[in-house]
Amino acid sequence: MKPINGKLAGGGVLLLLVLACNPDKPVRPNSPMLDAAETPAAPLVLHVVAPQATDPAIDQALDNHYVWLDTTAKSNHKLFVFLPGTGQNPSIFQLVQQEAARLGYHVIGFMYPTGGGLAKACPITPDPSTCYENARLEIIDGIDRVAFLNVNVANSIDNRLTKLLQYLTRQYPDEGWDRFLLQDQPKWSQIAVSGHSQGGGNAAMIAKTRLVARVVLFSSVTDSIHAEAPSWVATHVTPVGRYYAIAHDRDGFYRPIRAGWDSLGLALFGAPAMPETLSPPYDGTHTLVTDLTPQGGFVGTNAHGAPSNDLNTPLGPDGTPLLRDAWRYLLTARGAGHEDVEANETSSGGGR
Repeated sequence: MKPINGKLAGGGVLLLLVLACNPDKPVRPNSPMLDAAETPAAPLVLHVVAPQATDPAIDQALDNHYVWLDTTAKSNHKLFVFLPGTGQNPSIFQLVQQEAARLGYHVIGFMYPTGGGLAKACPITPDPSTCYENARLEIIDGIDRVAFLNVNVANSIDNRLTKLLQYLTRQYPDEGWDRFLLQDQPKWSQIAVSGHSQGGGNAAMIAKTRLVARVVLFSSVTDSIHAEAPSWVATHVTPVGRYYAIAHDRDGFYRPIRAGWDSLGLALFGAPAMPETLSPPYDGTHTLVTDLTPQGGFVGTNAHGAPSNDLNTPLGPDGTPLLRDAWRYLLTARGAGHEDVEANETSSGGGR
């Protein structure tokens, strides 16, 4: 099926077109996806982009990128990049992506090689922390470091994001995608990196090595050595004040996730808050822990997906995500460490 590119406006005909051409799109009768399509006051632009359309050399992880823009929202001049977890793709994390767009972000639900294998391969190596770090770095830059991955430069996050931003700049020159490129590289100082599970770990690794505008971790970082965080988590170029995170307390990875938060230094901002019992700004904490029941009840590992996965995250009677206010807080709260983001807007060295 040829990907759709263009603006989503109101009307049932368009909704049928979305359903027909995007059968993997999780649209429900009361989904906010329908609200976006039917409410004239909140149109969302959606570009569904095949990775190979941006670079023919890309030959892995060919599920579509999901690219969003709310033309009615006041832009915050930042790009939000969401990385799915192991074996997943952006189509099952549309609700978080849409909310980020409504908050003024340019948004990319980003497809990259998510085969993973880190959780099985790294704990049995002589130096698990180095294994985790090298594996994530290989996913990001495509330089061969571990035997169980096969990510080359063309398929790396760096290349795929660069080529996608260049493609969007050419195809939609009036939408402002060029502001997130500097000297043909992603301008990381203007990019918020985020992701679920493995994707959150990759976002944390990006923030470890590059100064980014924000980090939002959903059910991550899951890397662990006997339920403790590996040493790579503890040091990072991005100030700790820009990190925000959420997890479910019945997640099988909850203990290593909390250890990772502690290693990052997030305890500095207070204990985690429970978003279903408190309201933003949650006493200024940077971490949230939910116990809401996932869609369909607690089945298998769906507590792990509840904070962000469209198929698991709990919805209200009208289809609104029950964690929507929590997402908004994680995506917009201002804390220590943000002071130099706007200063880097015109800095020639702010891209990498």
